[in-house]
Amino acid sequence: MARMHCQWTVGLIFLASGLLPAQTGNLLLNGDLEATATASPPPGWTMWGSEAWKVPGNYTRDTSRPHGGDACLRIHHPANTAGYLVTDPQHAIRPKRGQQYVISFWARADRPGKTSFWLGAYTSIAPYVDAPSPGRFTIAVDQIWREHRFTLVEGWDFFADHSRHLMLSFTASTERKEERTLWVDDVVVREEASQRRGRLANLRTLPHAELQHRLTPGNDGLRAVLHTDQRGRATTRDVGGISFHRVSGWTGHPYSQDGSAYTLPKATEEAIRALRLPMTRFYALGAEAYPLEQAIDRAATVCDRTGIPQDHCVLEFEIQGATAKLPAERWAAGVIHSRMKAYGFRHWEISNEPYITRPGAAFATPEEYIAHVNAVSKAIRAVHPAGQIGISAHGTDERWSNRVLQGAAGSYDFVAAHHYAFVHQVHKQPFEAVVLGANYHVLEECLKLNALIRHYNPGRTVYQYDTEWGMHCSGQNGERADYQARNANITGVAHRAVRMIYYAREDILRGASSWQMLNRAAAPGFGILSPKEPDQRFMLYWLYYYFNRHLGDQVVPIEGNAPYYAPKGKGGRSNGGSPGPLTPLLATTDPRTGDLFIIVANGSWQRSVPCSLLLLPSFNAKRVTTVCLSDDDLDRHPLLGLAQEYRIPLAAEVKNNVLRTTLPPHSVTFLRLEATPAQP
Repeated sequence: MARMHCQWTVGLIFLASGLLPAQTGNLLLNGDLEATATASPPPGWTMWGSEAWKVPGNYTRDTSRPHGGDACLRIHHPANTAGYLVTDPQHAIRPKRGQQYVISFWARADRPGKTSFWLGAYTSIAPYVDAPSPGRFTIAVDQIWREHRFTLVEGWDFFADHSRHLMLSFTASTERKEERTLWVDDVVVREEASQRRGRLANLRTLPHAELQHRLTPGNDGLRAVLHTDQRGRATTRDVGGISFHRVSGWTGHPYSQDGSAYTLPKATEEAIRALRLPMTRFYALGAEAYPLEQAIDRAATVCDRTGIPQDHCVLEFEIQGATAKLPAERWAAGVIHSRMKAYGFRHWEISNEPYITRPGAAFATPEEYIAHVNAVSKAIRAVHPAGQIGISAHGTDERWSNRVLQGAAGSYDFVAAHHYAFVHQVHKQPFEAVVLGANYHVLEECLKLNALIRHYNPGRTVYQYDTEWGMHCSGQNGERADYQARNANITGVAHRAVRMIYYAREDILRGASSWQMLNRAAAPGFGILSPKEPDQRFMLYWLYYYFNRHLGDQVVPIEGNAPYYAPKGKGGRSNGGSPGPLTPLLATTDPRTGDLFIIVANGSWQRSVPCSLLLLPSFNAKRVTTVCLSDDDLDRHPLLGLAQEYRIPLAAEVKNNVLRTTLPPHSVTFLRLEATPAQP
């Protein structure tokens, strides 16, 4: 009897240390892996991600060689898998305002390499609602037990009122194709008072402009009044830009890899010129196989040969993966060269997506990037006072963008946030969610970022000038977005049209150059032109071709109603997005000719929408021309021979001052109403 009592007492002590973590100061359940249960994964740990990778045998309690105590956690990553392990969300860390969280653990692997550790975050776990992650870290591991320690500060790395549930996450390899086994032990999370003074601005409580749709909900079709006699704001014409990759790009264009030959076919060069691009961007000029100055010369040549204004071309000098940086004096030397050659370049973007954690990243922390921006900006301003300095942001991410915008304030003039729309499992999502909902969500994020920019730059004009964006969805089997046709066929066309309508009409950003100009037929996901097929065009090409031809200089005020898209999911980029009109509308005018231009997208896959636009005051149209782009194949390869392959007939007429037509489903329509010259 006494022996049984002793066993029970020992068990009670174990529960106090292993299953009631708060009593020891460790916020994790079973962080030391001493719970003797045979379940896989062990208590306190949960398989996460795709069901296909949830294999219990890959996540086990291992007693063979622990760091401390009797056991450790074994995480096995078979080649060509994507499984990972998290701490049990039912026992998630519940952070508090004004606290910091010190995380430590020991790790080893079966062979040297890189593994990944991050904090997953949710606003709610019933249901699961994503929140920004406080941080993701790449860790070097080998066969020796080594300690890793991180401190995350509430108010700087995350906000407790939004990231309310935190889970530690581990994967054994940063490379999906690689096989590796990782062992983790003595995982501890301790809460203590923050040692850092101040706080970042909390974007969720910071006032920001609301997205203006200009159309209210209605079910009788698109019915609107166009006040053609009123001059609204100037049209944001720079939204129709397309970015190049590098001067010696991945396709071997527009220059060969060694820079010795200009390789654009004449037909491709003329096709680019025909787009009438208002802006573009080259990056990694300082990472080519030839000197930076020669790369700048070649960028200038490309702009001149394709009719793109140099003063609306953004140049970025550092390697595309942000795995190396150029010293400030090298940046200044490149700018001096541009000025001495009398080039028009004036937009200088510092680094490309440095926030993406990669092995060997040049900037391990936002503070390292801030220091680099401040130094490079100072060097550029000394030789080009009128130059515009751009920095890289990651949407509204607290850990990166918020800290960078605050720490580098005064050193930048524009922000390139790369507003890609990421839609999870695009093949399972309604067309409307991808084309409308995802866009409306991203546009709302753009406006929030504007509020953050203004907050940290009072009294200064700082703007968004985006240098990459697009629809960015992976394939059914995990294929990269570059190989996913829907990013560039009618789905991608309609998606980009909706975004550009809002960008041009509303005062959201100053310009947007999308990804990317030159591609191969085998990688159509962001396709515009393929130099290997100079007589063909990707479907996205014709969107930009017609869009830039149907933009007047002044926005025409509109009011009316239209059918609305209402998301059925829980919101966010991956589940339905945000609500808004089924048929977003843009009207602009050319004050010199009086011509009226209308661009409207129908984001419904099945529904035709009657369109009735009242033109006030009286508008005498000499001629109405229409272009309508539509295609019924959701998975068509987007490389076409002719625009006519997805240009369909559309009738439209103006009678009694009313423009009438019917918008086909999944379409983008361009109308030009040529004004009758006034009688002398």
